[in-house]
Amino acid sequence: MASRPTQVDVAVLAGVSRQTVSLVVRDDPRVSQAKRQAVRHAMQELGYHANLAARALASKRTRFIGIVLSVMDNPFHSHLVELIRQHCETAQLIPFIAPVGENTEEEATAITRFTELNVDGLILISPLLPEDEIQKIASHTPTVLVTRNVGPDNADLVHTDDVTGGRAAAQHLVDAGYSTVVFLGYDRPVPGDSSVLRRLGYEQVITERGENPVSYLRRKEGITAAARDILGRFGSDTGIVCHNDMIAIEVIGVLGEFGLTLGTDVGIVGFDNTQIGSLPAISLTSIDQQTEEIAREAMVFLSERIEGKRTERKNLSLPSTLIPRDSTARVTLEQG
Repeated sequence: MASRPTQVDVAVLAGVSRQTVSLVVRDDPRVSQAKRQAVRHAMQELGYHANLAARALASKRTRFIGIVLSVMDNPFHSHLVELIRQHCETAQLIPFIAPVGENTEEEATAITRFTELNVDGLILISPLLPEDEIQKIASHTPTVLVTRNVGPDNADLVHTDDVTGGRAAAQHLVDAGYSTVVFLGYDRPVPGDSSVLRRLGYEQVITERGENPVSYLRRKEGITAAARDILGRFGSDTGIVCHNDMIAIEVIGVLGEFGLTLGTDVGIVGFDNTQIGSLPAISLTSIDQQTEEIAREAMVFLSERIEGKRTERKNLSLPSTLIPRDSTARVTLEQG
């Protein structure tokens, strides 16, 4: 019977050191992309798999990672979770994913179950729990909060600069010349949540123009009705900053009821730059978050805490970028 391939075998085939192979297995960011790909290719060719049980016994770790997700119907979050899962797989970690919806009790229950499984760490995506509850959790389990920029000192934060993103969306519509610019988002008053901060960025731009901001905040089931209210009240020559792409697509879906044309009569900007929003049939102007970077940094931060490399908190705010498309075509026409 042939012996199982080792890290030395992988290193020889990939043309790197055994230490480099070990770093790739742990998904260490210090390894270049070229060497990372060479090692992964060699691992696949040789059929190399790390001995997780032996590593767990040696390190006294389970290699389990708990991922708790409070938003389930947004493609941005599903893509983010998939990227985190891929990082876990590369690092030979075992992710457990709990989608809990907008329910604080279910979120708390999922976290409790994960801690009972002795997970090595937790990634909480758009968490609903108050800061004091998260502090208790992070006191015994390494924790990273994703897409939330407020948290206790013992938990790391990875998020987008949502205020700047909200400002960019509003300013883009103002520059296009829409006479009224409003905000449509979720009624989700969680401290540090993107729903609060994107609206704040919008309001700053409108207030600086000497105008009164107009914000429509609704539960998810009330978004379409709110879109009809906005279009019925303001009609043509209106710009709408939407909290995310899914809200923007709902607004686009009711434009025809009012005889309005996307981009010329009504300008719409989403947030997340999802694949569905980029489809030619929708062509939605959107604020892009660095999804891959968010996932990578969340895993780096969590690994640092699990391995005891640091105890001080890291708070990473990533810049966003406006991606113009046909839903604000008036900008393109005027600039041309």
